[in-house]
Amino acid sequence: MAGLVAGCSGGDDDAATPPAEAPAVTDPVVTDPTEVAPATDPVVTAPTVLPTSATTPATDSVAVGTLPPTELRTFQVDLIDPSRQTAAAAGTPGAPDRTLETTVYLPATSEPAPLIVLAHGHSGHPDKFTDLATYWSDAGYLVAVPRFPLSNDRVPEPYVGDIAEQGRDISFVIDEMLAASASDDERLADRIDPERIGLFGLSLGSLTMWSTMFNDCCEADRIDAVIQSDGAFPLPAERLSEITYPVMIAHSDMDPFFGYDTIRSEFEALPKPAFLLTMFGARHAAVGENTVTPADETFRQATTVFWDRYLGGRPDTEFPATVRIEGVTRFEATP
Repeated sequence: MAGLVAGCSGGDDDAATPPAEAPAVTDPVVTDPTEVAPATDPVVTAPTVLPTSATTPATDSVAVGTLPPTELRTFQVDLIDPSRQTAAAAGTPGAPDRTLETTVYLPATSEPAPLIVLAHGHSGHPDKFTDLATYWSDAGYLVAVPRFPLSNDRVPEPYVGDIAEQGRDISFVIDEMLAASASDDERLADRIDPERIGLFGLSLGSLTMWSTMFNDCCEADRIDAVIQSDGAFPLPAERLSEITYPVMIAHSDMDPFFGYDTIRSEFEALPKPAFLLTMFGARHAAVGENTVTPADETFRQATTVFWDRYLGGRPDTEFPATVRIEGVTRFEATP
């Protein structure tokens, strides 16, 4: 098997590079991040589901059924898709394959667990999501956080025009994770329930996530729930009616890139069930990464209860009163 899957990076810099629009319908081209027009409805092109390859051997295995600390249940694996090339981008040479360095968080249970794939954004990296991924893992979820080859913060100039391939990357990661669980892989055998899969996208990662969901005939059929955080729905608003799975949106009311009024109207148009966590005054994409904000704990609690309801088999789980903090967060659900 090949290796194993997170939006725009918030970080601590108020001048962080903003996200970009989604690609156009054919031969997608993504504009420079500074040219984004959040009020428009960008459209994502259709990626093709590609075959899987073989997984890099894992090390430091953890005994199934034990309850080790989360750091001992975390490992990295390279997922390599030899059927697709990595395009050359500014400061980054091309490659004959797609290599996705992926951080995997195992839950402390030996039972097959739901899979959450987390898509980072422009100038993002799996290392920026250790707190959130650990929280979800400790709650019983297997979390895969890939590093996209061209938009991560370790390349000289992170490139936003790779969204279509990143959408394919998510499909590939899901395929590889499920294949590893169905095999005798030392750490992943029988660890994933293939009937319970969720996607999370932060900022640019949300555009990647929707690209995956809407641009393959069958991809949405195996996804059970999605969370969009400080992102956008990159399709015409009328496509919202096609959504058949629960959606949670978390968004700052001060987001300068994806306007809150547009996001709120999309939330109201979503089929039931849908949820909106408004984060007052938060910087774009700061909540969710390993930054410190007043909304952090609320964000973790709300997203975890959402997963519990729609992936964890606990549909009656209540959102705690603490998801609403005066002046910090507001939480709403469609009636």
